[in-house]
Amino acid sequence: MNLWEAFLDAIDTDISIQFREAMSEQRLASFEKFCPRRVIWYAINAFPSGQGLAVFFRDITEHKHAVETRRLIEEQLHQSQKMEAVGQLTSGVAHDFNNLLMVISGNLELIEDRAADSDSVRQLAAAARQAADRGAKLTAQLLAFSRRQRLNPKAVYADQLVRDFQGLIRRAVGEGCEVKLVADDRLWPCHVDSAQLEAALLNLTLNGGDAMPDGGTLKIEVRNVTLGEDAIAGVACGSYVRLSVKDTGCGMAPETLDRVFEPFFTTKEVGRGTGLGLSMVYGFVRQSAGHVAIESAVGVGTTVSLYLPKSTQTPDAEAEVVQMQALPAGSGLILVVEDDDDVLKVTSAMLTELGYQILCARNGTDAIQMLKSGKGFDLLFSDVSMPQGMSGVELAREAKRLGNGIKVLLTSGNAGDVLAQHGAVDEFPIISKPFRRADLARCLGLVMREA
Repeated sequence: MNLWEAFLDAIDTDISIQFREAMSEQRLASFEKFCPRRVIWYAINAFPSGQGLAVFFRDITEHKHAVETRRLIEEQLHQSQKMEAVGQLTSGVAHDFNNLLMVISGNLELIEDRAADSDSVRQLAAAARQAADRGAKLTAQLLAFSRRQRLNPKAVYADQLVRDFQGLIRRAVGEGCEVKLVADDRLWPCHVDSAQLEAALLNLTLNGGDAMPDGGTLKIEVRNVTLGEDAIAGVACGSYVRLSVKDTGCGMAPETLDRVFEPFFTTKEVGRGTGLGLSMVYGFVRQSAGHVAIESAVGVGTTVSLYLPKSTQTPDAEAEVVQMQALPAGSGLILVVEDDDDVLKVTSAMLTELGYQILCARNGTDAIQMLKSGKGFDLLFSDVSMPQGMSGVELAREAKRLGNGIKVLLTSGNAGDVLAQHGAVDEFPIISKPFRRADLARCLGLVMREA
């Protein structure tokens, strides 16, 4: 029984017959037009009239649609404002938090070097430094979610990246789960940061493994796809590489599915997840001009698809890995500019142990005076965010204007956001805090060798 029949059965039979006769076939068909994509809404008023019943139908479909559309827009605006607030909070604390981690991890690394190989102090320092590294990764995940991290996109074959990563993937999902990889024969390269794509893939596989505690199948599929207009709402038409991770696990209810990309939202028990995995994946892919889609049903499993933009370039051959011990000792005079005394001390110690001579300044004004003193600096190593009006970017530009062929290396606890504010995303090389001494040595070596 449909709604029309239910209504007629609820009123007097004679009136029902009269009302049926009064209604045109077209109007009746319109009233009974129910389908999955569209519902006709009517406001019905009925009252006694003479010997019968007067019934008025008013089509309020457009009004209902307008109300629903307004509700969805308000919900999206609320979600956007919430995400922006998290992003601003993350951006605001990232610099200071990474400065603290720089001091902690840097000094712990120096302690490790000074301790004997069998010394328990060395082991304790290593454990503490690893904890500091996890703190840095947590900050990086927050920055990834808020799309404020600095990416290094290049042409990457996603299927090759998955193959290189298969050993770790199998360990991540556990022995009880089968891992399958399916890829197009002539896969396009995609334009992404390979390190961030690896981190996203690891997050998705870990989630898939957690969803299959009793075993199952994790299928990773990499395909070429071309999206037309309106193929996916809010996604530009064009060519993409779609990387899908599908599990046969417990799946998610609709109310959970609606919140999976929210930061700190997790269905895992306390201590097993931060709720940043999927939000990091979402932020990274959206910052890469791609899209994330997710499908899930309770008892069926979950599929997360990353739409990564096709690259117009061919991936380079894998660069040779240069080990720290193969690097020559550093030489030259470096001007270190840092307003945080503790960060300045640990950075100076690292540079000295690498073989460089250093002089220090705590702000841009003092640094400019030292640059004009004729001391013959080979390189300016400056924090980006500094007090007293002059940023590290402005200082670097002034140093280049003064001439003498000085090299520049910048550093920041929130590199991407700060450089974007100064319009210098690709203007100067930068190393993010907290950094290891080996990373600093490699960056300095590359910058010093530049023509």
